[in-house]
Amino acid sequence: MKTKEDLEKDVQGVIKLDSLLNATDAGATTKFGKHLKKFVYVISLVGIGLSFNACIPGYIETEPTYMESSRPPQPSSVHIWIDGDWVWSRQTHAYVRNNGYWAKPNQGRTFVPGRWQSTPRGKYWVKGQWQRQGR
Repeated sequence: MKTKEDLEKDVQGVIKLDSLLNATDAGATTKFGKHLKKFVYVISLVGIGLSFNACIPGYIETEPTYMESSRPPQPSSVHIWIDGDWVWSRQTHAYVRNNGYWAKPNQGRTFVPGRWQSTPRGKYWVKGQWQRQGR
């Protein structure tokens, strides 16, 4: 039969072994966590870069020719016609014309139509938008 001191030594040995195993597991988790943090950081940077790249307009030398399209009937006397915008297609690397539409004016706002903006790199389309009156 074991004495009290022998039992205490056994218990302390198990506690030391258990804490040693926990420290080893924590080290592996810490290393994995560091790599996971780096991976998430890199993926986040790539995602941010791609989202900014998607916002960059396409530049062209000359404006595309405007083609007149038929307007559907005006839904009511308060609706105004909004001409279609040009949208940059990343697949074809060219501007594509969107159809115009009828819209109810927003109270206290005026629609500013889109326009071609010239820069040293070329021309790009600035999308039309609703703007507060008096701006």
